[in-house]
This record gives sequence, C-alpha cells and structure tokens, in this order.
Amino acid sequence: MTDRSRFARTLGLTVGLAAGAAGLGAVAALRRQLPRVAGRQPMPGLSAQAEVRRDRWGIPHIYAASNADLFAALGYTHAQDRLWQMELNRRTGHGQLAEIFGPVALSSDRFVRTLGFGRIARREVELLDDETHANIAAYVRGVNACLEASRGRLPLEFRILGFQPRPWEPADILVWPKIMALTLSGNWTSELFNSKIIAAVGAERAAAIAPRYPGAAVVSVAPEAALPPHLGEGALRLAAEAAPFTGESGAPQGSNGWAVAGTRTASGRPLLAEDPHLGLTMPGLWYLVHLEGGDFKVAGVSLPGTCGVIIGHNEHIAWGQTNTMTDNQDLYIERFHPEEPDCYEWRGEWREVTTLREEIVVKGQKEVVLVDVRLTHHGPIIDEIAGPEGSPFRRSAPATPHQALALRWTALDPSPSLSRAVLRINRARDWGEFRAALADWDVPPQNFVYADVDGHIGYVVGGKLPVRARGDGQTPVPGWDGAHEWQGFIPSDALPASFDPPGGIVVTANNRIVGTNHPYHDAIQGEWANPYRAERILALLQASEHHDTRSFARIQNDLHSLPGLQLARLVARLEPTEPLEQAARDQLAAWDGELTAASIAGAIYDAVRYHLLREVYTELGELIGAQGGLGAFGALPSNIYLERALPAVLARAEAAADLAQPDPWLGGERTWGAVLATALHHAVAELRARLGPDPARWSYGRVHSLTLRHPLGSVPALAPIFNRGPWPTGGDVDTVNQHYVPRQTAAGPVYNAPSYRQIFDPGDWDAARVIIPAGQSGHPVSRYYSDMAATWRAGGYCPLLWSREAVERHTSAVLTLEPQ
Repeated sequence: MTDRSRFARTLGLTVGLAAGAAGLGAVAALRRQLPRVAGRQPMPGLSAQAEVRRDRWGIPHIYAASNADLFAALGYTHAQDRLWQMELNRRTGHGQLAEIFGPVALSSDRFVRTLGFGRIARREVELLDDETHANIAAYVRGVNACLEASRGRLPLEFRILGFQPRPWEPADILVWPKIMALTLSGNWTSELFNSKIIAAVGAERAAAIAPRYPGAAVVSVAPEAALPPHLGEGALRLAAEAAPFTGESGAPQGSNGWAVAGTRTASGRPLLAEDPHLGLTMPGLWYLVHLEGGDFKVAGVSLPGTCGVIIGHNEHIAWGQTNTMTDNQDLYIERFHPEEPDCYEWRGEWREVTTLREEIVVKGQKEVVLVDVRLTHHGPIIDEIAGPEGSPFRRSAPATPHQALALRWTALDPSPSLSRAVLRINRARDWGEFRAALADWDVPPQNFVYADVDGHIGYVVGGKLPVRARGDGQTPVPGWDGAHEWQGFIPSDALPASFDPPGGIVVTANNRIVGTNHPYHDAIQGEWANPYRAERILALLQASEHHDTRSFARIQNDLHSLPGLQLARLVARLEPTEPLEQAARDQLAAWDGELTAASIAGAIYDAVRYHLLREVYTELGELIGAQGGLGAFGALPSNIYLERALPAVLARAEAAADLAQPDPWLGGERTWGAVLATALHHAVAELRARLGPDPARWSYGRVHSLTLRHPLGSVPALAPIFNRGPWPTGGDVDTVNQHYVPRQTAAGPVYNAPSYRQIFDPGDWDAARVIIPAGQSGHPVSRYYSDMAATWRAGGYCPLLWSREAVERHTSAVLTLEPQ
C-alpha cells in the first residue's frame, strides 16, 4: 500500500507557487467545498432510491436495492469525502503527476510509465468478468455523478493547483492497487542491494553477513498444522531447484493479525483482531464504510477509488490481512545484440524487444516528454529507473554495454482477478467460500486471518507465488539461457493454511510463514520482518483463556520492546568512563522495556540501536543510505537490510562470553565490546547534541514524533491548513504497536504505524471496535478530518455499527440519492 507523505518534498516548490497565486481566498474556499450529506440528491443511473446514513463518527451506512445501486452510492460517497485523494491516487497510478505538479514529479511518472500500470489496467478492463465489470461501472457512475454535482465547489487542492478533474473510467479503479502492490513488493531493490554487496565484499563475505531469519522463531503455520493430502512428490519436484532464501529483509510496512477460538475467550466465541501498519498521511489510506444492498452486507475499511471492503466482516465471517513479505519479483540480465540494440538473446536466438512510446504532459512545458519503454518477455527494461544519477544502483548487475535489467513481477501480468476476489470475499459465508474467493487473489500476496459465527478460526495465504527453476531470487540472474525462468505458481489450494489449529490461536505479523515441513517451503521465500511482534503477540495470547475485546485492545497497543531489553542487557556489560555514557548505560540497565514516548531509556535504546547496526556493517560503506528507485518511489534498501540484521547481531553479541574477544564475523580483530562501546558513544553524543546535556530530558517522544502530513502540507503557508501534529509517540518497528520512523528516507518523511485497527466478535457485530489515525473526511475544515486522531493516539476505538437499530440510533445525517 503507498506512503502519500513521500510526495511532500518532491511537490513543495510547485505547490508553493500555486498557493501564492491562490492568496487569501483559500480559507474561504475551504468552507464552500464541504459536501452535502443531508436531504435529497438526484443521481443518474439509479434504479431505486439509495440511502446514505452517516453516524456521529462520520461513517456512512449505505442501503440500496441492488448491487449496481449500492456501488454507485459508494462511488458517490467516496468522492464526496475523498475526491482529491482519489484524483492523486489515479494520477499516481497512471503516471500523470507532472501534468499538475510540473517537472518535479517527472521522475515518478517515468517510473510508473516504464512499469506500465496504466497500460495494464486498461487491458484488465477488457478481461473483467461481467459481474465485476458491472459493479465497477456502477461505482464509476457514482464517482462521476458526484464530480458533476461538485462543479464550482471542488476540494481546495484543485483550486490551488488550478485544474479540473476529468471524468472517471473503469481503468482508474484498477490502477491504484498496482501502486499498493509496488509499495508492498520491494524485492527488486533488495536484489540490486545484494548484488552491490557482493561486488563490494565478495560472495562469501556477503553470504556470511546477510541477515537471516532466526531458525527457532515463530512461523504462521505451525508444524502440526495439517497439509492438503495431495501435496507430495510432484509438488516437491516442481519446487526442487528453488534455492533457500538468503539475506532476508522485510519492508518497514508491516501488520498484525490474529484470531483465537472460543476456548480462549470469555464469551466462548472467537475473536479476531487486525491492524495494518502502513504510511500515515492526511487524509488517511482507509475509509470506513457499511454496505447493504443486493447480495452484499459487509462493513470495514475500503480504499477510496476502488470497490468493496478490503478488511472487515459480513454477516457470517470476519477477516484481516498482513503482507506476506514474499518474493514475487525477479531481475533478469538481458543480453542485447552488439549491432542491433533492439534484439536480445534468448536460448541461442535473437528476439526483438517490444518498444512502446509514452508521452508525459508536464505542467509549464509546451513539449511533452517522450519515454520509450522497452519490453522483453520477462518484462520492462528498468535500467533507467534503477536509481538517480550517481547512485550505485544504476546497472547494478554485472554489466557490459550490451546488457540491461528486465523486471519480472506478477503485478505486471494483466489480471483482473483481484477486484473479483475482494467482491467474493465480501459475500463469503464460510471457510470454503472464503478460500475459494482467495483463489482469485493475485498481488500483493497476503496473509489472511479468519473467524466466523460458527466458531471457526483460520489462517491462509492468498496470492501468486512463483516457483523458480533455479536460484533464490535474491540477485539478478541471466535472462538469456532460460535456466532461471519461473515454472509456474504454487497452486492456490497448496498455499499455507491452518483451519481450527489445536492451540486455538492463529497469528501473523509479517513473520516467516512456514517451516521446512511444507512441500513448497523452498518456493515460499520472503523478506520477513523480525519475529519480535509475532512472538510478543503469541505470548500475550497464550497467557490467558479469557480474552475479550479489552484484552485484544491492550495487545494492539502494546509497546514492550523485546530487542530493546536484549540490547539493554548487552550495554549493561560495558564499563564506560565518560559520566554521561555511564548514566546512559545505567538508564538502559534499569529499563523495563516499555518504549513509551516518556521513556528516557527508550530514547537511548533507539540511538544505540541505530549506531550499532551501522557500526557492525561499516564495511558496506556508501551502500548504507544509497537510493534505489526514482522520485516518490525512491527507496533506501539499506534501511530494510539493517533492520532485519538486528536479531542476528544481538544473538552473536549475546553469545560472546567475553566482549573483549575478537569475533571473526565482525571482520578483522573487531570485538563486540568495542562495537557496542562505539555505538553507545555515538548515541550519547547524538542525544546530547539534539536534546541537551541533561539525560532527564532525553524522553523518546522528543526524537520520535508523528505529524500527519498532507502532500500540499510541505508548503509552510499550507501546513496549518492541511497537516496535523506533531505529537510525541512511542513504539518502533519491532513493537506490537508499531511506529516506524526511519531517519533517512529517499523522498521525504515517512511514518509507518497502525493505519487501521479492528477488533471483531463474530457473535456480536454491533460490538465491533475500529479506529483510523485521522478521520473520514478529506476536507480540512470538516469536523471529521482529524476527529479520530486523539482517540487513536490514546489507544481508543469507535464502534462500527451493524444493526439497523444501532445505526438509526446514532445517525447524524441522511442523504437520499434518487433516480434521475
């Protein structure tokens, strides 16, 4: 899913000029663009009245007579509250940002045009089944009806930037999930990073220092979980040549999902919890909604600009999802003919590349920018988007003037099945129908947790996971010999699953999915997140057999740092001579591991951890902090690499009986005592420079805070209108309540944290508890723009009402959409 705040730095200059032109009229315009949410509104294309009841939390409950009317009303409602966000999202997906922002957005457009998301979305429209196409077409009618009704009072962002949105088309609905898949599928940059490490230190050393997932850590499907009986020798042969994953790394975006059986709850019914950790922005990624009409009755969070509920519940089942962190991307080194540059080698023959010309309109420029995209059978040639000029990621593979890199990725295969999967999940009535719906889920691969009204719980992976003929997918491979091709995909019914496990618990927190007992374990490789969140959740769940929504809320808001305590024990073994370093050591030694905003030891741990990882991996030199990707989609693969290196680093340091004894793994004669002492020294120096010489003032929240940023909030004059915060916060990448704030980023501030929290009791849907970080509305003067922020920060929730009686009791406004 993408981080909208990454646009801030890229767009600030252009928006600043436009904002100056808008002048003082901007504030008055804010009050004119609020949508009409009560009364009667004619709407073309409806077959009968549709009712939109908004409750006092700004959540719409939409009632309609048919599927088509329901999704038309959803499109209308989305556009009322989030039209600017929807416009930005579709322009991002089509590579049309430079048209409204100017040259500063050109690199991002080049990236997306090269990958071809717009081309693929238009092809997918042609492949849609009739039912899904009809629902999407109805949604588009609703968006366009709202757009037409809003002429003259569009959201402020359109006035500032000086343009009118064009009518929506079905391809606009399908393109945004591609951007989300891009954000959640970052292995291609890791491949480039790994190949550069090999070039810098050699293959043997690169393998020795590569982050590895702890062998004894939690997996999502436990060894005792039954596997489908038909999985056997044939499955093993198909995946036999897929090499084990090495140097695993996990993206900072994470999520938690779990469910417990009724044997572990106070009510005797299952409970399910979910909180996806993604980039926080203004407005937020998710939009809460309740839909009833035709054969849909479902509630949860939707994505403005798309159909259906992504995470939520219906009458029968509840579900949540986390990123699998699996690898569905490969880079191929293509050989080109020395005299015919449009021909590349394939199994001893020469094939001609497909060349497509993309025209990018750039605001302020008369001439369009032409981008020639070259495609092999593996995918687009990406050399020119691998990184900015001077980046070590440009042409990272062993290269000659006649070689280039092509990207193979499941998201680049035209397939409209994701939209169908979402709509089928929304109507699933049991585990069988749920799994059947997930057979259509392709990209991004996700872990799903499940609970139903009949008392069942489950876990299953949904997505297309490739089976490689050779290699582990961690470095670019030869594309000319056919030896590293994908041999197909793991069948959907062979993907990891667990239904009603004996322990009555399923947990997924981006941790490793299966152990070696699974027939496809070699193919199910990934850049897993550290196991700490999964371990902590499992321990808290196992500690009680009387869970309720309150205990689940405490778990979702848990700030206990397992690696923090581990590192604190190591620092406690040091004997620094400098008084301030002694004080810092003593703070860590006495720490209880709670990484709250007020914690002094938490601030010290955060700084020591940062410097420790960079001191351990100092031999990587300029690769630490080097950028891959372009513009708003730039990434720093070293952030991911180093975060995932932490478990092995701490384990090796703890295993050292004598910290003064050299460890060959560190290289040379380096010792863990010296490395830890250097990290502590740098951490104290940093905190003293940032917060002053008094450790009593070194609270974690002073160096770790949240500002909810709007893309236009990068302009100082607009920041008070669009942004909210800053607020001191606790947590980090490894706490259950994840709050990840990387110090260095490629394209502006990033804050990854729970973008949505849900707790569901399948026996009492009115007891559902949810929260998003800001609010439902994208209009800055709306009371619903950031009304949930304080509740979210305090660990609270609001109800997601279900029964008609509860909805009517809390209704604040009713809009009746009438056929025109």
